[in-house]
Amino acid sequence: MADETFRAGPWRITCLIDGGLTFGADVFPQVSGERQAELLAAAGLGGAETEFNAYVLRHDDGRVWLVDTGCGAGFGPAGGKMPERLAAMGIAPSDVSRVIYTHLHGDHCGGALVDGAPVYAAAEVVVHAREAAHWRGTEGLGAQVLTACGDALCCVEDDADLGDGIAVWALPGHTPGHMGLKIGEDLVLAGDIIHSEALQLPDPENATKYDVDGPLALASRRAALAEIADKGLVWAGSHMIGAKFARLERDGSGYRKTPL
Repeated sequence: MADETFRAGPWRITCLIDGGLTFGADVFPQVSGERQAELLAAAGLGGAETEFNAYVLRHDDGRVWLVDTGCGAGFGPAGGKMPERLAAMGIAPSDVSRVIYTHLHGDHCGGALVDGAPVYAAAEVVVHAREAAHWRGTEGLGAQVLTACGDALCCVEDDADLGDGIAVWALPGHTPGHMGLKIGEDLVLAGDIIHSEALQLPDPENATKYDVDGPLALASRRAALAEIADKGLVWAGSHMIGAKFARLERDGSGYRKTPL
C-alpha cells in the first residue's frame, strides 16, 4: 500500500509502515480461540494481522517531526526501514527536528539507535514523564533510548501543548506514559489503544497481554474510542491495517472503522 497522508492545518501527516506480523492467539489471553476465530472470520482475516506504523509530520514551513521511529531490526526483515522510507521522501535523519514517542516499547522506538547512537541526532525527543520514569533504571530498550537522548530529552505531562496545533493526548495503561496526539481540529494519533482492529473494535473489552495496567488501559481504550466516534474525529492507530486514516461509528457495544 502506498504511504497515506492526511492534512491537518499546517501539517501533512504521513503514515510509514515499518514491518508487521500476525499475533498469536496467546496475545489475547482472555479471548477464547473460538471467539478470536469468529471475529477474525467476520473481518475476512485468517489471523490477527498487525502493522507497525510510524508517522512523519511535515509543516508548511519545512519542519519535520516524527511520531515513533519504527521497530528497527527486532521484528523481522520487513522492519528497520524508516531511514530508507524517509529518504524516498527526500528527508535525511538530520532534517528531523523532533521525535515524539507514543511510548517506549520496542516496536515504537526500535529504530531510534544504531550502535547505541541516536539515528535522529539533531532532534529533540519528547516522551511523557511517566513513561520516562517507568523505563529509567531498567535494562529495556526504552532505558537505552532515554540514556542516548541526553540533553535532547523533553519530558511532558498530560495535555501538554507541543505547539502548532499539536497537543498530548494522555492514554495511560498500555504503559504508564502511553500517549497519543491531537492534531488540529479533527485528527488524533491514538497509539496502541488498538492492536487488532478485528478483535478489539467489535469488543473493546478484548485486551492484549502487553498492557502494564490492564484496567487502566481498558478505561483509556473505552474513552478514546468513544471520543473518536462521538466527535466524528479522524484517527490513526499505530497498529492499524488497511486504511491508515479513518473514522469510527458505534456498532452495538463496539465500533466499526469507516473510510474517509
